[in-house]
Amino acid sequence: MKIFGPILYIGLTAFLIGGASHTVANDLALRLTLNDCMERGLDRSIPLANARRDLEIARAQIRIVRAQAHPTLDLNANYTRLDDVPTIPEFPVAMGRRNTYAAFADAEQLLYAGGAVRAALRIAEYFEDAAAQEVKRMESDLVRQITRGFYEVLYNRYARDVARASVRQLEAFEEQVRARFNAQTASEFEWLSAQVALANERPAWIAAENALTLSRRAFRDLIHLEEETFELDGELDIEPAMFDLRTLQIHAVEHRPELLQARAQQGVAQNQLRVTQAEYLPEIRAFASYGGADPSQRNPFADGWEWEWMAGVRLHWSLFDGGRRRAGLRADRLEIEKIDENLYDLERATRLEAERLWLALEEARETLRGTADNIALAERALHIAAVRHEQGLATHLDFTDSNLALNNARLNHSRALLGYQHTLADLRHVTGLRALPERETPP
Repeated sequence: MKIFGPILYIGLTAFLIGGASHTVANDLALRLTLNDCMERGLDRSIPLANARRDLEIARAQIRIVRAQAHPTLDLNANYTRLDDVPTIPEFPVAMGRRNTYAAFADAEQLLYAGGAVRAALRIAEYFEDAAAQEVKRMESDLVRQITRGFYEVLYNRYARDVARASVRQLEAFEEQVRARFNAQTASEFEWLSAQVALANERPAWIAAENALTLSRRAFRDLIHLEEETFELDGELDIEPAMFDLRTLQIHAVEHRPELLQARAQQGVAQNQLRVTQAEYLPEIRAFASYGGADPSQRNPFADGWEWEWMAGVRLHWSLFDGGRRRAGLRADRLEIEKIDENLYDLERATRLEAERLWLALEEARETLRGTADNIALAERALHIAAVRHEQGLATHLDFTDSNLALNNARLNHSRALLGYQHTLADLRHVTGLRALPERETPP
C-alpha cells in the first residue's frame, strides 16, 4: 500500500477540501447568499429603475385623463394703453380712454361625451396595469438571470476544484512512479506516461480557472457589484419538493407577467373602441363667465369698473366626417381581434413551456440519481486501480482512465445539478411565482 495511501489521501483530500487555502485567503471577502444577490440586483438595475419610472408616468396619465371629468376655471386679465385716443372729427369727444383694464373668470364643465371620458380613464388604468406588469416581468427575468448566474459560478467553482484535485492526484501518482523508476522497480515508459497524463490534465485546470473568472465577472456586472473580491455562499443542490404539472400550468396562465400585460392591452383596445364609438354622439358642456372692465365695454363713458356675468350650455355634434369614424371603428375591431388571437397563442405557448420545463425538471431528477451512483462507482474503481497498480496488476493507463472517469462522474453530477437549478429558475419565471406550488400529498 505504499502507492495507494499517498495517492488516495492527496487526491481525495484535495477534492473534499477543494479550495481550502483559497477560502482562508478570502476570509475577509464579501460573502453573498442568493437572496443577497437578488436584493442587490433588483435595487441597482438601471432598466428596472426605468421601468418603475414608466409606471409612475402611467399613473400620472391617469390623473391627466381624470382631470377631463372635472370643471376648469381660467382667469384672464389685460391692460391696454393707447398712444392716441381716437376722436370724432366733427366733435371733440374722445372715443374711449388711454388706459383700459379688463378681468374675466371663465368656468367650463363637461356634462356628456358619450362615455368617452370614462373609456379614456379605463385606458389609462390599463396602461398603468401594463406598466406594473412590465416591472414584474423585468423583476422576474432579473431574478431568473441572477439565479442562473449564481449557480453558474458555483458550478465553475466546483469544476475548478475537481480539475485541481485531478492534477494533485496525478502529481502524486507521477511522484510515486518516479520514485519507483529511481528504485528501478518501474520502467521509463511508465514514468514518461505518468508525466504525459499530468501534462494533459493541467490545461483542463487552467480552462476551469478561466471559466470561473469569466463567470464571476459576468455575475458581478449583473448585480452591479462594486467589490471585486467576493464569495458566493451557497451549494449546488436540489429541492425535495415535487410539482404538479396541471397546477403549474394554471399558475402560469394566471400569473405570468407577459400574459397579464397582454390582457391589459386587450382592455386598452376594447376601451379604445368605446372612445371611437362615442364620437358618434354629441358633446355637451356647461360654461359660465364673470368679468369686468374699466371703462365698461358697453358704455365707454362710464367711470369705474363695471361687472357682469353670463352662463349657458354648449353642444357640439359632428354629423359628417367623410367616413373617418367608420374607418376608425374598423381599425379598432381588427386590433381587438389581433390581440385576442395573440393572447390565445401566448396562453398555449405558456402551457407548453411550463410542461417542457416540468419534464426537464423530472429528467434532471432522474439524471441526478444516476450520476450520484456513478460517483460512488468511479471512486471505488479508482481505489481498485491504485491497488492493482501497486501490485503490478494494472498499468498507469488503468489508473489515469479511472481518474478521468471519476472527474467526469463528478462533473456530470454537478452539471445535472446546474441544469436542475437553471430549469427551476426558468420555471419560476414562466409561472410568474417566486415560490412554486408543491404537489399535495394524499392523506
